[in-house]
Amino acid sequence: MRKYNIVAYNIGREIDVKRFSREYMKRRIRLAWEEPLYFSYQGKEVFIYSFGSFVVVDPYKGFFQEIYSILKEYTRDLLKPYTERYEVIILEDEGELKELLDETVENLREMKDRKIIVTDSACILKEPPLTREIIKIIAFTLAQSLALERIEKDVDAALEKAQKILSQFEKSSFYFRVKPAVKSLISVLRARFDALSDVMVLEKPEIVWEEPELDILYEELRAVFEIDDRFRALDKKLEDILEMGRVISDLASTSRELILESLILLFIILEILLTIMEFFFR
Repeated sequence: MRKYNIVAYNIGREIDVKRFSREYMKRRIRLAWEEPLYFSYQGKEVFIYSFGSFVVVDPYKGFFQEIYSILKEYTRDLLKPYTERYEVIILEDEGELKELLDETVENLREMKDRKIIVTDSACILKEPPLTREIIKIIAFTLAQSLALERIEKDVDAALEKAQKILSQFEKSSFYFRVKPAVKSLISVLRARFDALSDVMVLEKPEIVWEEPELDILYEELRAVFEIDDRFRALDKKLEDILEMGRVISDLASTSRELILESLILLFIILEILLTIMEFFFR
């Protein structure tokens, strides 16, 4: 059997692939959002995605640092890299399948009829060769998973911030926190907007609509990386942030109204005091 390691990295929110291609590769391109830019480096083909990820097959030691040093100038919101690894195994003998899978005889019989077998750690190919399209689907799914991990952390941070704002409203007086609360609310809702705009990376690539076998591979890989379940959890958190934003906005408005009412009341009291003083010291 032959084995290949496919390794994905996410280094930021966005890689400007058009500017990279124009300035570094000296050629102009036009790509769909899910299409990678193919970049050849030291005999390795790198798949670069606009949503902050790049993928390579069998990278050598130090390969990431070399590519990172090149791409960081074209990356928006650089962050500590996320990494995902997946293996592709090409069988050369029918008996090798049993060595790889800890399955019952019945399941093995079922799998023997399949050309592509997807497991939690590897994609096993029996008959079809390792085509560029298969690598492309695996690379895209890994890149999606990493982008989703980044979005999840951003949303978790925004949710935690929204909870802290609500906690501050509970613990302190209304009158001294309207402005900072509104500023914090804006940053939280901006994080929610950024996350929603990033969620488009979870859409199905166009290539799978044309090839049923690739569509099956893509769906099985999405199941392995739990992309749909993670997206549903993310969507729920985004709704929670929106609801908290409404509550914080209402509290901030109430606080402003209380301040205005208090100022009006204070002016009335001052007016009365001035009238009384004028009456007694006339």
